[in-house]
Amino acid sequence: MHKMPGFLKGMATGLVVGAAVTMITDPMSDRDRHKIAKKTEGIFKNIGSVIDTTLSMMH
Repeated sequence: MHKMPGFLKGMATGLVVGAAVTMITDPMSDRDRHKIAKKTEGIFKNIGSVIDTTLSMMH
């Protein structure tokens, strides 16, 4: 269980990098980009909550 925080950080980093590469390689309109950014913000808040809860359960 000691490696779990590193694993979670790696998954979050991979998700962010993957999203950035996808946005760079697939240009879209400003309106679509705004909608995706709004949805992504909510997704990352949820991911952060799950990670915080998981880490607090370990301690």
